[in-house]
Amino acid sequence: KGKVGKAWYPKRMRLPYIPARRWYSLESFYFDSRVAAVLKRMRCDIFHGWNGQCLSSLREAKRRGAITVVERASSHILTQMKLMREEYESYGIKDEPEFPKVIARCLEEYEKADYITVPSQFVYDSFLENGFGRDKLLFIPFGVDTERFRPVSKNDGVFRILFVGRISLRKGVQYLLEAWNKLNLKNAELLLVGSTGKDARPLLERYRGKKSFELGGYLSDPVKVFNSASVFVCPSIEEGSALVTYEAMACGLPVVATVNSGSLVRDGKEGFLVPIRDVGALKERIEFLYENEEKRREMGESARERVSDFSWDRYGDNLVKAYEQITS
Repeated sequence: KGKVGKAWYPKRMRLPYIPARRWYSLESFYFDSRVAAVLKRMRCDIFHGWNGQCLSSLREAKRRGAITVVERASSHILTQMKLMREEYESYGIKDEPEFPKVIARCLEEYEKADYITVPSQFVYDSFLENGFGRDKLLFIPFGVDTERFRPVSKNDGVFRILFVGRISLRKGVQYLLEAWNKLNLKNAELLLVGSTGKDARPLLERYRGKKSFELGGYLSDPVKVFNSASVFVCPSIEEGSALVTYEAMACGLPVVATVNSGSLVRDGKEGFLVPIRDVGALKERIEFLYENEEKRREMGESARERVSDFSWDRYGDNLVKAYEQITS
């Protein structure tokens, strides 16, 4: 400590560098241990924890007789790892997509939980493929604030493709960039908005200069950005149910997404669904929407109508109904 008058202050400390991903894991494990300590002094009927962050508190809740629910917002961890290892191998990345300890925690939480909530058909199917019974899965889609995210007239004539999310291999941006590079659209641009992951930095450098695309960071006004676009594209390799697709639909945008994005889009109605890693399909669907303005408008209207049934109030109601069902 150092001394200034009568006030004491701690000296600056030089902490060792720890990657953000490891800090996140350490914070999660610490939070979990604190919740477990609190549970020793209280009783609950239902315990609901976030997958990968609740093993200690889940164990304590089970010891105290609670019904336990684990929320999984991505595909089954083994499905997620399989898909991401394939992607890393394709791009020569030797790192593991996730720490072994986190994977082990996720798997043990699945095993110990009475129920697992999943937000999309893709996630639901990934659990079935990994040997889980339907009676353990609670299918509850996410929601969106349709009062905040709403259509506003676009104020320019540029055909703008929008991606919002972390710019990374997991989000499939590499395939969108490849499709964009093959397209030759006049008065058109690609806008990528989000922080850039380490695995995508070489990718952006590779495409920079070949064909222009814009990069944006923090969204101070996401509604304004959504309403500046003509089409929203979500080419994810692995997701649970990407909230940005809900927000884009609420703003009246047609969406081109992969099945693995877990979106609410029905192929040919609110936009198009394409297979993961399919550059040709991405290119074809974007080009169709570029050439067919009337169809683009119809799909955008359908998107707004469909997502209006998925408010956060409805999400809460569905969760309460699930609680009532498992406690009856």
